[in-house]
Amino acid sequence: MYFEQRKHKNGEIYFKAIERYIDPLTEKYKRASVIFTSDTSRGRAKAVRDLDEKIDKLIKERQEQFQGQAMKTFSDLKTSWFETWQTTVKHQTVNREILVISRLSELISDDILLSKITPLLIQNYLRQYKEKYHSTHSTMQHIKCTLNKIFDYGVLHNAIPFSPSRVVKLNATVSEKRDKKKRLEEKFMNEQEVGALLSELRGRRNQNYYDLALFLIGTGCRIGEASALTAADIDFKNRLVTIDKSLQAHDLRVKDFYLDTTKTEAGDRIEKLPEFVIEAIKRVIQRNNKFEAHCKESPHDVFKKFDFLFRTEYGAPITSHSYREILGRVNKALRENCKEKYGFEWTKNAVPHSFRHIHISVLRDDPSIPLKEVQERVGHIQEETTNGYTHLLSHGQERSVVAISRFVEKLGVKKQNKASSNLAPILPPMGKNKK
Repeated sequence: MYFEQRKHKNGEIYFKAIERYIDPLTEKYKRASVIFTSDTSRGRAKAVRDLDEKIDKLIKERQEQFQGQAMKTFSDLKTSWFETWQTTVKHQTVNREILVISRLSELISDDILLSKITPLLIQNYLRQYKEKYHSTHSTMQHIKCTLNKIFDYGVLHNAIPFSPSRVVKLNATVSEKRDKKKRLEEKFMNEQEVGALLSELRGRRNQNYYDLALFLIGTGCRIGEASALTAADIDFKNRLVTIDKSLQAHDLRVKDFYLDTTKTEAGDRIEKLPEFVIEAIKRVIQRNNKFEAHCKESPHDVFKKFDFLFRTEYGAPITSHSYREILGRVNKALRENCKEKYGFEWTKNAVPHSFRHIHISVLRDDPSIPLKEVQERVGHIQEETTNGYTHLLSHGQERSVVAISRFVEKLGVKKQNKASSNLAPILPPMGKNKK
């Protein structure tokens, strides 16, 4: 270390303490310096301390670029990963992952040293956990997925040389494979089954549930995206819908519902609407207008005021939870009387996401529609097949519109729409009105 005397432009004298150090990345010498004004033994001693601290900091910052953080235990790694990861995902995703992390605490003790964690240890812990809690194969896959993310983070930050969970394989039992196949079969419906489902929804008191089903079939929207729509998102002249938000309602009271972004960046899109969807939206708007007029004439505190398109009979937005409840009742009714009414046994389990499956299945079954167009409509990118994808409307979707319209016409929906002239608002029976 050495000292130099310097002079500012205004003539004021100052001093510099200078020292050389080795850059840990390049192993070349570099210089660092600090400025001080009092050229006394005390002033120089302080400059030496400040310069030593500065050099230590510079070396540490450079080392962290390739050595990462000093993490010794599983708790150190897990905590560091979570603090970084939670800033990159949505709040509801964090809440779901917290449950998995609590399970990990039972699986791997926080004080276990990272140097002692091997693939065999992970495999044994996963097996013991499954035997103790009789966990499903799906649950174990979720736990392993989180372990993969944690250990990959450790590899990146040089805390461990490799991920011990990556080489561990989870093998489903024969019964688990059979159950998975059954669940998949319950998700997919043929034309006959879709027709029966729509017929039952059309028979519900609130016709908005039926028109929402048509909208979901015609667009492939996620239920949260459809719940967030307002009339302002519909361009009737050009038959387009703009999808750029999602309604978050899980475990929330109606007054606490809030708008969030779509599930992925690709979720922001503009879709071409088939005519049967346009007609469904127009019916919904007419019902909403009559409902709002009724609320003005006969106000009641049970009524909710929202601008969303698809509403329950009380005016609240139809959410994934409320629609799932309605579909649950429809499933029950079909299991009891489908054979008598429609001539076949009902073995499906319709949920809000079923309509997205229907939309994608219909389009993928048409060889004239390229995969990119299907992905563009539903805002769901698979990187390996959709490189260069743009999430807004960039080329025609007419083939998709024609295909889904043709499918719905086979179900007799077009004929039903013309016959459906009852657009009265769906009003629940009330006691004394509150003014």
